[in-house]
Amino acid sequence: MAKKEEPLMDGPKRMNRELALMLEDKQNLQFRNLLVEPNNIYKWTGLLMPVAPPYDKGAYKMEIDFPLDYPFKPPRIHINTKMYHLNVNERGQVCVPILETEHWIPTTRIDQVLQVLLATINDPQPENAWRIEMAGEYRNDPVRFFKMANAWVEKYSEPRPTEEELAKFARKRKKAMTKR
Repeated sequence: MAKKEEPLMDGPKRMNRELALMLEDKQNLQFRNLLVEPNNIYKWTGLLMPVAPPYDKGAYKMEIDFPLDYPFKPPRIHINTKMYHLNVNERGQVCVPILETEHWIPTTRIDQVLQVLLATINDPQPENAWRIEMAGEYRNDPVRFFKMANAWVEKYSEPRPTEEELAKFARKRKKAMTKR
């Protein structure tokens, strides 16, 4: 059975639709605390909660900036928490091919982008590294790589929120969203 293509919509309408779908999704436990900047549908923030060591011991603030011509141009993703990861540079930019202009497909949804991002965080991809020297370390001296990554998780990552804190955030967000 062929996969049905989603019709393209104008940016804000589509972003609101994708936002609603993501807020309804109770299965995605790796991307939490999704919030849209007040009066700016083009800027979202959230919390990455990877499941693979050593990144599973922390949480990572991130933001998504949508261009005005979304979905025809890819969003930009920045991880605002320092991370020792070969696919994330020192400015928090992420190297995943799905976000490169030449690979972007306008029917790609943001939840699909986040799935690829989280898969990359959980399983670093040396062939798409921002940091070439770190990719070499990952391949040739994984013990050293994971020791450094673990030290950065301990030093820089956000504490992982409890279920109670996540529920409290969801209630606050719902209240704020009804005012929009």
